[in-house]
Formats: sequence, C-alpha cells, structure tokens
Amino acid sequence: METQIRPKPHPAYFIGSGKAKEIAKLAQREDANIIIFDDNLTPSQDRNLSKITKKRIIDRSQLILDIFAQHAQTRQSKLQVELAQLQYNLSRLKGQWTHLSRIEGGIGFRGPGEKQLEIDRRRINDRITHLKSKLVGIEQINETKRKGRKELFSASLVGYTNAGKSTVLNRLTSSHLYTADQLFATLETTTRAKTLETKERIVISDTIGFIRKIPPYLIASFHATLQEVVYSDLLLHVVDISHPKLYEYMDTVIQTLKGIHANHKDMILIFNKIDLLPRNQYLFMKKKLRIDYPDSLFVSARTGEYFDEIEQAISKVLANSKKCITLKVPNNEQKFISYLFDNAEILEKRYNNDSVRLRVKIPLEKYTKNFSLFRRFEIRTKRMAKRKFELQ
Repeated sequence: METQIRPKPHPAYFIGSGKAKEIAKLAQREDANIIIFDDNLTPSQDRNLSKITKKRIIDRSQLILDIFAQHAQTRQSKLQVELAQLQYNLSRLKGQWTHLSRIEGGIGFRGPGEKQLEIDRRRINDRITHLKSKLVGIEQINETKRKGRKELFSASLVGYTNAGKSTVLNRLTSSHLYTADQLFATLETTTRAKTLETKERIVISDTIGFIRKIPPYLIASFHATLQEVVYSDLLLHVVDISHPKLYEYMDTVIQTLKGIHANHKDMILIFNKIDLLPRNQYLFMKKKLRIDYPDSLFVSARTGEYFDEIEQAISKVLANSKKCITLKVPNNEQKFISYLFDNAEILEKRYNNDSVRLRVKIPLEKYTKNFSLFRRFEIRTKRMAKRKFELQ
C-alpha cells in the first residue's frame, strides 16, 4: 500500500506526478493488473493515471459498486446497484471516445466519436429514468407495507458495514438471515416481528451498512431502502467494539443519518462482538466507553451474551414513547372516537348513555399533534370527577 501526504489533491493525478510515476514502476515490477485508490477520482484523474501507469484504475466508488454488484440478490437491490453504476459511469463517458473525436472533424462537422458519445449518453439517461421509475414503484409498495404495520412500534438496526446487524436481528427475532464476515453482506431491508416480554408486538428492520466517504449518488440510489430508517420510531446503532476505528465508524454513521434527516430519532447504542476481545481489554473498553455513552449496551450477537438487555432497553423506550390517559368523549364525537380506535391502544372502555369513557395508550407524537383535542376531553373527565367529589 502506498500513501502520500499532500495539502490538496493534484488536479491532474490526485497524487503528485512523481508519485504517479513511482506507482507505475511499482505496478510494473509487481506485475499488477489493477491499481485501487482509496478515494474518489475525477474522470480526468482516472484517465491521466491510466495513461501514465498503463494499468486499469479503480477508485473507491467503483470498488464499492463492484462489491454491491456481487452481493445484490433481490430485484430491488439489483435495480439500485445498476442505477448507481450508470450515474457513476455517465460522467466518465467523454474520455472513452477521444480516439474517434479527431476523425472527420472540422467547422460545422461532428466526428463519429462525438456522435457516439451523445448516443450513449442518451441511452444511459433513458435507462436511468426507467430505473428511477421502477424504484419509485417499489418504494410505493414499501410505503403500503409500512402503513399496514403503522400501529406497531418500529426499530431499525443501523451501523457501519460488517458491525453485525444481521446477526443481531437473527438473535432478537429467531430469524435465519444470511450473515457473513464481509462488507455489505446485506443490501436490502429485511423486517421481522417480535413480541416483547411485556406482550407488546414490534417490528425490527435490518438495513444496509454505512461506510465512510460514501458517494452521494449511492445514497440517492438506495433511497427506497433507507426510508425504513427515516420512518422508524427507534434506531439500534450497532458498533463493532473490537474494531480499532470504532470512533471513526460511529461518527460516519451519525453523519450518514444526518444526511438522510434521521439523526433526531431515539437511539440505543449497542457495542457488539465483545466475545472477540480478551477479558481485560473488554472490561477496559467498557469502562472507557461508559464515560461517554452511559446508557450504551455491551453484547455478543454470536453468543447471545447480555442480549436480554437489548429487549429491556427497547421496552423502556417503548413505554416512554406513549402516553396513558383517560378520556370521556361524547357519543356525538364519532370521528374522534374512531381516531382513537385506529391510532391508540384501548386499555379500557365503558359506555354510558351519552358518552364513552376510554383509557388509552397513545403515541406521544399523535398526542402532541392533537393536543388541544385530547386536552379538551381530559379536562372534562377531571372536572366531572371534581364535581362528583364536591357533591359528596
């Protein structure tokens, strides 16, 4: 591996021209076929490096896309990967036809290279439009599924790629999702139901892993997949405690969540893979991390150690996310009564001649949104109770 410290990337080669020649000689000596850059290159930097090294150049984005293409299994993930690949390649078309652009040129003429470039660009743009349309359709189906389970509390597993999110979901829900010690083993969202010890039923979703310096168009392509995170009530941030760059990876996840406007949600921080650390190192890391993250959990998804703490933490968040209230609603307020039956958990109901008395558990978000209406009937209940006490 070669590195270079520069105040800013070289506009033509990303690295310095001297370093580029040095790498070209090294690649020749090692008989390398491909040179991979751990950063994103501009189309011109890609072309210039190819010329000077006489080797195939792959930048960070292309490497990620190649890995994605190998792991895409479902129709949705295949469409998302193809869309990202086309968007990546669109800006790189121009340099592929320079060998033809000088033929048949001149004032008022267009060479065959330029004509082919326009044809290819149009075809790619048409395909991009088609793929986006397909993905919008899939997103609408996903939205319908979300609405079908809107009454259930939802949690999403998020984290850096290979942090063990799928293994956590398997352990929590007794599922058998594919897991592997590799980057981006999961490219699509998988949702499973779980009944807590409190008898409350929730859904938990496994999502695509995040990575540092992720290209913006990649996030855009996987918009349908990431929407599950956006609409979740709770995020379970899984971190590989054994990784030396865990702080950097945690920050990457937070920045990615900010990018999709999901950083404001309730979050439980789960440090996974404690079984990979020697006992003394684990105790030291736990003590150190608890200073900055006092409510964090430390588990092993592989062995199940301390896993009951995750369910307890979810139950605590779930209890705090709902408000339990008693209402006395007149029978002529049928619209509001229907709203309660559709959006709240009915704990107790008692019908009277002119009203219905309900004890309900309502999500705080819905309570706040209709605060004046809820407060109106809460006050009535309290006033009725106070008046009855005074008459006695």
